[in-house]
Formats: sequence, structure tokens, C-alpha cells
Amino acid sequence: MTNHHHWFSSGSYSLLGHLDMPDEQPPRWGVVIVPPFGWENICSYRPLRSLARSFASQGIAVLRFDLPGTGDSSGSALDSDLFAAWIRSVHDAVAELEALSGVQTVSVLGIRLGAMLALGAASTGAPIENLILWGASASGRAVLRELRAFRNMEVLEHAERDAPPAQPVPGFEVAGFLLNPETENSLRGFNPVTLPPLPNQSILLLSRDNFPHDGKLVECLERGGSRVTLNAGIGYQKMMAEPHEHFSFPPETEKALIDFLQTPMEAEKVISLSGREKVREERSCRLEGGIVENVYTHSYQDGSLFSIVATPAPRWPSSEWGLLFLNAGGVRHIGPNRMWVEASRRWAASGIPAIRLDFLRVGESGCEEPPSLESLHSDDLTDQLGMVMNEMKSKLNCRRFIAVGLCSGAYVAFQTLIRNSAIRSAILVNPRHFFWDPATDARRSAKRLGTGLIDLSDWRRLARGEFRPERVRQTARLALKRLLARRSGADRKHQIPAQALAEAWHQVRRFQTRVTLVFGEGEPLLGEMEDEKQLPAPTDPLIRCLRVGSVGHTFRALWAQQMLHDLIDREIGVTMGERLVCELSPRVPQNGFYSLDRIRGERPAS
Repeated sequence: MTNHHHWFSSGSYSLLGHLDMPDEQPPRWGVVIVPPFGWENICSYRPLRSLARSFASQGIAVLRFDLPGTGDSSGSALDSDLFAAWIRSVHDAVAELEALSGVQTVSVLGIRLGAMLALGAASTGAPIENLILWGASASGRAVLRELRAFRNMEVLEHAERDAPPAQPVPGFEVAGFLLNPETENSLRGFNPVTLPPLPNQSILLLSRDNFPHDGKLVECLERGGSRVTLNAGIGYQKMMAEPHEHFSFPPETEKALIDFLQTPMEAEKVISLSGREKVREERSCRLEGGIVENVYTHSYQDGSLFSIVATPAPRWPSSEWGLLFLNAGGVRHIGPNRMWVEASRRWAASGIPAIRLDFLRVGESGCEEPPSLESLHSDDLTDQLGMVMNEMKSKLNCRRFIAVGLCSGAYVAFQTLIRNSAIRSAILVNPRHFFWDPATDARRSAKRLGTGLIDLSDWRRLARGEFRPERVRQTARLALKRLLARRSGADRKHQIPAQALAEAWHQVRRFQTRVTLVFGEGEPLLGEMEDEKQLPAPTDPLIRCLRVGSVGHTFRALWAQQMLHDLIDREIGVTMGERLVCELSPRVPQNGFYSLDRIRGERPAS
């Protein structure tokens, strides 16, 4: 099978699609995968990519895509009429798959909110052969109730802390993703009962593992004349685990999907035109302000690295600067809560090219081995980043770089900047390691366990079963060893290798690289730096450490995202020495939270 990345049009939007095609013969039929919303989209992204590749290996052409205003597609969560645009995008994705692959029959697989969009598209005339609805609810109200429950759980976990600043924009925010008021109202009003019926439509309903099916939805579809098949949908919860957690589709679920797709197909329907000559790779799109985004794939060892480069409009003079936005753990190149998309486009609009990169095993990059905490901190990540920097140098004339990374992305940026003087500045957001040690996280957990799991969120995670049994056992063993070591006075080991960190800072000063460490409240590495007297001096001109209050590890809250955007803009502007215009932010510091003036970068036209 082969993979094609391209943009296609849907109304006024440009949508990024990923087409998996059988390699040996024309595809027999096609499947469009409609993603879920928000954090579920982040978690399920790599598993759904794996499912698409499995389908393609069995002769099925598969198109995955980002909904308008999400992922790498154009638009934003603040756009008007967005819910209707989401449904329209399913129509256009079906047509795109038919045009690219030559298939004459297309089925649609929708997950959670994506299932409701697929149902809406079928009810409004999209030529869909079969519908597979995984985790669908009977109404938009039901979806919002669950999202609100998830949101309330997040609020409860931070209840013991100071009240956060007010949300900067109106709408319903959950896990860092926004439904603007109009989109929320449209979703609330979505009800399959009010849709045109789908007589003779074959529909496979997959529940979320062994959760019961929504009886109202089943009754509604059957009353409309659809042929409904029910399946347990085993594997849903694991598919929605943390992005770096290993997941393989259960064989029984994948078999149920394949069997359902094949059963109603007639012989004359599965014969397709030869789509191989038809595949066109629209690997670039033009966005507002003349920005052009291009898809690049970089060969690396036995796999490939995927990236998207946002380049400025032609009116800007060539810049020697390039921005590097790196994966946040197992989250694909869009960054936490899509922040890297917004930041890279904002700076491309100011004349600075920016790349969003997937390392191996993450997002769209190759290598079928699953990601893990160790692979996200492997030694060859610096080689991968160095290769991409060399390509930016040759293709875009970038000589100097600013790296932005969160969590493991911050780790890679740190490890690269002490080796490569081309990185002139790095913004390291909530790094968990300077030097990888697989036992560090277990030791940290043991320390927290030894203090009684004082964080309320720890108890909730334990009750929900989010700590894996082997992790709990390892932590308990280390906690016992730590207790015995403390009693014997032998607990003297530092978490941070002092000599290695001293040598790293020596390289930073030798290269004259600007390093900004950004830590939220409670980050373990910050606490270790304090305990071990490793914090940089306040007067250090190159190395700074900023504390930003209770923002969470990934800056999920909208006000925290805005804070991080402002901080990134300020640091990039100061590094490049560009002329800056400051506007006073309407926010004021609250409860010790860090606040920044809003920054807009301006560059001369010539």
C-alpha cells in the first residue's frame, strides 16, 4: 500500500486528507474515516491510521481527513456555521475518495461526534453505501452532556487550587478544545429523529466496548427503514488512552468491520476504475494572508518523517530564521490543543517559515512500531531533527532556528541545541527530563506514593484504573526501597545528573544560545531543580526559568493557551531582534499566575 497526503476543498475550507491505497491492484471499494472531536481525536489518531493501513492492505482505499477548523485544515473553532461545514465536509470527502481512487462504492466510518456527522451526511444525500457508527449517541444533547461531565471532572481536579482566570473567549471549552456558542447550539439541536430516514441503509453500530447501545438511536434508525447490525466495539476505551500508549485493534473488532463492509457488496459494484493514474497529490494549500503550507516527507532509515511547512507570502523578503515546532509526547504535529498550527501560521504571516514535525512513531510519520515513553526520548531523535533542519536550510535558506517543544518535544530541543549551534534559541515548555532515565518516572511516582498521593487527581486516576497494574507494582517496590533508604540515610541520589547538566549549560554559553524554561506549578523537574540547587541564576543572560502557575502539563485551558502563545511570541521576537509593537493585554495577573503583554511582531517590507 502507498500513502498520499494532500489538501482538498470543502466549501471555503482546505482540508488535509491522508489517502491509503492498495499497491498491487485497484481498490475494490473505499472507506472515509470521520474523526471524533477534541481530545478523543488526539488519542485515537494513531490507532485510526493503523486501521486505515490495515484496510488498505486488504484492497480498500481509505481517506482520513481533518474537519474544518481542526487539525491541519483551514479555519478555526471560532468560525460561524461550523457544524454545517463539518457535515458538508463528509460529503466532499466521499466525492474526493471516489475521484482519487476510482472506486464506485464508499462506506463511512464515524467515531463519536464523527459518527453523528456521518449520519447527518447520509441523511442529506451523500452517496454512502454503508455506515459504521462507533460510539454514536441518540442526540447532540447526549454528546454535550458527556463532554460537560468530562469538563466538570477537570474542574474538580483543580478545585483545591486558586480560581483560574476567566475564559478569554465565549463558548464551551473541554480538554482545551472549544465549541463556539453557535456550534454548541447546532450540536445541541442535532437529533436523528428530525433527519430524513435512511430506508434500506446498512448501518453497523459499534458500542464503546461493552457499554449498552443507545436504544433511542437503534429504534430511530430501524423505524426509518435502516438495516441495523449491533456489535460490542471492543477496544474503544483503549483506543482513547493517552497518545503514547500502545494500542492494537482487537482482531474481533477489525474482522467485524471487514465482514460488514464485504457482505452487501455485489460483484459488479466492487470493480473500480484504475485509480493509480488518478491520484493527484495537492501537497500544498494557500491560506489567508498568502501563507502557503506544504507537506514534506523525509526518508529516514526504514521509515519516513512527516512535516508541514508554513511559508510566508511572496511579499516578504527571504528570512534566515526558521521555527521548529516539535511533538508534545505522542501528540501529532498540530501540537497541544492545536497550538502549533496557530503559532506557525501566525509567524508565517509575519514572514518567518515554520515547520511542524512528526518524529518516528508519532502522527503521520512511518515506522509501525508503537510509540512509548522510551521511544519519545530515544537517542536518534536529535538526528531526525538535524536532518529536517538541513532540508530547511537547503530548500528555504534557513540558517538559524528557534525550537519550541513541550514535554518530550522540549527534551529533543534541549538535546539538539547542546549539539547543534544552528539552534539559536529554544523554548522548553514543561520538560520532564533533561537526560533520559527509564527509572525516573517510577521514582517520581514512588515519591508521591510515599507522601500519600496527596494530589486529589491521583486518587481519581487510581479509582478509574488509569494506572496500569505493572506501573503500580513497580511504584510500590520503589516506594518501599525509598522508605528503607531514608531510614538508613542512604537516600542521597540526585534525580538530575549534575555534571551532565553543567556540561550542557557550558555548551549553551559556548554557542550563545538563548534557553527559556517554562514550568507550570507542580512539574516534577522544576521541583527537582529546586531541591538540587540546579535552577539558573536570575541574572543569567542566556538561561531563564519562568513559572506560570496552575496551567496543567499541556496548558489545556484557553486562558493558559493564550498565555503560552504570548510567551512564545515574545521569546521569538526577542531572539530575532525584530521591531516589536506591544499592546497592553486586558488580562491582569491573578493569584500569582504569570501574565504577559500581548505582542505583535512587525518586520519591514524590504
